[in-house]
Amino acid sequence: MATAQTEFNPFDPAVVADPYPYYRLMRERDPVHRNNSIRAWFLTRHADVDELLRDDRFSSDGTQGERYVPPPPGRGRPGRSMLVVDPPDHTRLRNLVSKAFTPRMVERLRPRIESITADLVEGLAGQPTADLISRFAYPLPVIVIAEMLGVPARDRAQFQEWSAVVVRGLDPFLDRATQDAVFDARDALIGYLRGIIDERRREPADDLITAMIAARDKGDFLSEGELVAMCNLLLVAGHETTVNLIGGGTLALLRNRDQLERFRREPALARTAVEELLRYSPPVQWTGRVATVEMELGGRRIAPHQSVVGILAAANRDPEVFEEPDRLDIGRDPNPHVAFGRGIHFCLGAPLAKLEARIALPMLLERFPDLRLAGEPEPRPTWNLRGLARLPVAL
Repeated sequence: MATAQTEFNPFDPAVVADPYPYYRLMRERDPVHRNNSIRAWFLTRHADVDELLRDDRFSSDGTQGERYVPPPPGRGRPGRSMLVVDPPDHTRLRNLVSKAFTPRMVERLRPRIESITADLVEGLAGQPTADLISRFAYPLPVIVIAEMLGVPARDRAQFQEWSAVVVRGLDPFLDRATQDAVFDARDALIGYLRGIIDERRREPADDLITAMIAARDKGDFLSEGELVAMCNLLLVAGHETTVNLIGGGTLALLRNRDQLERFRREPALARTAVEELLRYSPPVQWTGRVATVEMELGGRRIAPHQSVVGILAAANRDPEVFEEPDRLDIGRDPNPHVAFGRGIHFCLGAPLAKLEARIALPMLLERFPDLRLAGEPEPRPTWNLRGLARLPVAL
């Protein structure tokens, strides 16, 4: 357990299986916790995590941290995404692409998302059991983001394979074989994206890649490397978190039958239900920053260049902010969770992920009123992106 005398290990199998009891003890006993083995601080209180996400004394540029290890020769990045840069570069990159992800623009996708969801739901009908991840939670956001970007339908399966490997790179410690697999998949995906971008330069289409090529902001535009990095970020992050939201959210409902039945009776609760599922079972467990100056946080001294990890999932169950935080309540309102971050790095795709879940979950529950577990869910082999590889259900 995490105390002033012991170190919290996020990779302990017991923590991976169920991290929430550990998060609770950390909040109570050592909320600003230093792990000298990992060389990182861990924050578990909502107020501290919120400060980490908003305070410009913390940098998102991991190359500035004491734990930074440069990639092997020949494995450099083609361009840096806005996920890992600070202003003014972050401001510039976000301004060039944010217009495509405003709530108003995303809402225009509703009819198409409803159509895709209906097709997937009907594809499940008539079967006694199914894996809800591969047949529902994964295809929906993949089809949506691929269509937005202009990725041909024939290439989606290959893209899914690359993406499933690339997201392993979000975990902070990987063995050499996994690291090599991540680099191989990323390089293959980058090569593929360069081909799509070249094609769109020759033949513009009505898609997001063409729009990003044409994007201008006060005379500025995306470089080739930035275009590739942005497409990579949108393709991978644009669906991975939504898969975990729909899959993990469905599992949370199946394990809390009273809330599942309430949702079925009151589908109008879709907005608050999705926010609560994000709080209760967030797709991303933590996010990291690097201190740029010496500071004090929660009575602990943090030195420049030290890594500071905000555990989003722990902040989302802070009893100082959420009444009965371990209870799922799909009507909870207000719900100031931090599942999609805060501040300038608030998730660009949050409106799209929420809309997809608000459409998918009510439609699934309405079509299959007897939906229930048909076996043990299989977790994904990732620490940070907490999700399911399989969710067997009886329909």
